[in-house]
Amino acid sequence: MQPPAPSPDRPAVWSALSELFLDTDTALGRSARAERLARSPYTLAQLEAILIHEVQPVCSANLHTPAGEWAGFDADTLAARIQAHLGSHGHRWLRRWLPGRVHPMVRDEWQATANAVIQRRRRE
Repeated sequence: MQPPAPSPDRPAVWSALSELFLDTDTALGRSARAERLARSPYTLAQLEAILIHEVQPVCSANLHTPAGEWAGFDADTLAARIQAHLGSHGHRWLRRWLPGRVHPMVRDEWQATANAVIQRRRRE
């Protein structure tokens, strides 16, 4: 699935999804993260596509860095890095030829977050 076209609420979604790549117990922020994602206009499949194709390529290196970011990514810097990534020719080529998968180190927390998003949306 292709990520949907960017919209004004996209930076908030990027910020919420970037929390999955922090060097801390990301489960602690699950409730707030799920709440923000549940309020977004994106389907769960679209959120996963945004995670895989937009946030993950920019944030996954943090998982392999000694003393990586643990307090959170700066929203403006994150948005600029993602937009630069999306504008790169290599990004379009990779997305066309490689199947997207959630990084193994965040897969379980993404699944738990996705389930929490589903639960919140059912309550509304």
